[in-house]
Amino acid sequence: MLVYTCAAYWLCIKEGHNLGRTRKNILGSTISFLLIFRANNGYKRYMKGRAACIRFFSTLREIICTYLVFLAGGVRNRRLRWRRVGPGAHPVTKEDVEMDTDDKIASEERMQAIRWCLVMAIAFQMHSRLLDQGLNKGGLTAETKRRVDWDRYRIRGLLNESEFRSLEAVVRAVAAPNSWDPLYPNLPEVQELFGEALQDSAEDVEISRVPYVRLCTYLVYKLNEVGFRNMNDPRMQDKRWGMGERFVPLVTAETISLSYSYSEVNQIISTPLPFPYNHLCKLLLFLFFLSFPFFIEQELGLWVNIVENTLLAVALLGMDFIATELENPFGEDANDLNMYDRIATLEQEVMVFLKLCGDDACLQNFIWQDFPTEIHEGTPPVLKYLALRSQVESGGKEPDVVWGGACSRAHIYEGMRDLAEEDEEVDANFSDDS
Repeated sequence: MLVYTCAAYWLCIKEGHNLGRTRKNILGSTISFLLIFRANNGYKRYMKGRAACIRFFSTLREIICTYLVFLAGGVRNRRLRWRRVGPGAHPVTKEDVEMDTDDKIASEERMQAIRWCLVMAIAFQMHSRLLDQGLNKGGLTAETKRRVDWDRYRIRGLLNESEFRSLEAVVRAVAAPNSWDPLYPNLPEVQELFGEALQDSAEDVEISRVPYVRLCTYLVYKLNEVGFRNMNDPRMQDKRWGMGERFVPLVTAETISLSYSYSEVNQIISTPLPFPYNHLCKLLLFLFFLSFPFFIEQELGLWVNIVENTLLAVALLGMDFIATELENPFGEDANDLNMYDRIATLEQEVMVFLKLCGDDACLQNFIWQDFPTEIHEGTPPVLKYLALRSQVESGGKEPDVVWGGACSRAHIYEGMRDLAEEDEEVDANFSDDS
C-alpha cells in the first residue's frame, strides 16, 4: 500500500492529475462504520462462544462431582466419608480399606460416568472443528481430517470396540460416514493411525451432509442412562450403592445445560455473518484504497499525502482482519479457544476428585498416555491424556471396560425378583380381600 500511495502521489504531482482537494468524503466514513459494526459483532460472537465453552466444561465438572458424591457405595464408602469430615475426623484404619460389593459397584459406575463425560468433552472439540469445514462446506482438508482421526483415537481409548462401533454410526462427518466398522479397533500408534497417505494428501475429504443424529444427543443419553441405572428406590432399597431418587433430576438438568451449550456453539459456527455483507466490505475497501491516494493536497506535504494514507489503510485492513478472526472462535488458529487445554484440565481435575473421595479402585481404571507433540504444540503444553487401562493393556480387544473385570450383579437381580414376587403376593391378597 505504501508503494501504491507513493506512485499515486508522484503521478499526481508530475502529470497534474487530482481527483479533488478535499479529504472529506462519505466513502471513508461508511467503510469505517461497516467495519466497526462487523468487528463489534465478531467480538460478541467470540465472547458468546467463550461463555458457552466455559459453561460446557463447568457442567461436565458438576456432573462428575454429582456422581462421585451422590453414589453412596457401601460400608467403606460411608465410613470414609464421615470419618474424614467434621471436628472428630481421624485417620482411616485398615478396616476402612475393605470394599464390599456395593463399594465395588459404585466405583465401577463412577468410572462409567467419568469416561462418558470425557468422551463428551472430546466430541465437543471434534464437533467444533468439523462443523465449519465438514457440515457447512461438505469437505475436510487433510490436516483437519488428521485431527479428527486423533479425536476418534482418543474416544476409542475410552470405549470398548462395540461401544465405539455404535458411536461411529452417529459420527457422520468422517471419511466413511455412518460406517459400523470401527476404524481403529486395536489402538495403534499415532503414526499408524494417521498413515502416510493421509498426511501427504492435499485433497479434501468429502463427507455426507444428510441430517442425522447429533453426537451430543447420543452422549447425553449415555450420561442420563448412568444416572437412572443407579437410582435407588427409597422404599425398595434395590440399589443401595446408588444415588437417591431425588438427586437424579440434578443429572438431567445438567445434561440439558450441556445440550444447550452444544447447540449454542453449533449456532455460532454454522451461522456466520452474511456473505453479501462481507463482500460489500471487501468491495468498498478495494474502491477506497484504489481512489483515495489520488486526492492530493500538495501544500500539506508528504506526511499527510503518503504516510497518513498508508496508516489509514493499515487501520482499516487490520479492523477487517480482526473481525474475521473473532467471528469463529473455534478452530486451530492462534486466536481460537484452546480446547486441548480445557480437556487436559478436566482430566487432571477428575484424578484429583477421585483421590478426594478415596475411590482408588476407580482411579486404577484410568492410565496416563503421552500426548503427541505433532498434534498440539501450543501454550500451555499438553503432555498427557487419559485412557482406559483395560483398553490400553489389551490393545483394544478387552470387551470389559472395567480393569480386572466387572463385579457380579447377580444378587441384585435376584433381590429384584424376590421383591417382584412379594408385590405380586400383596396384589393377590388385596384382590382377595376386595
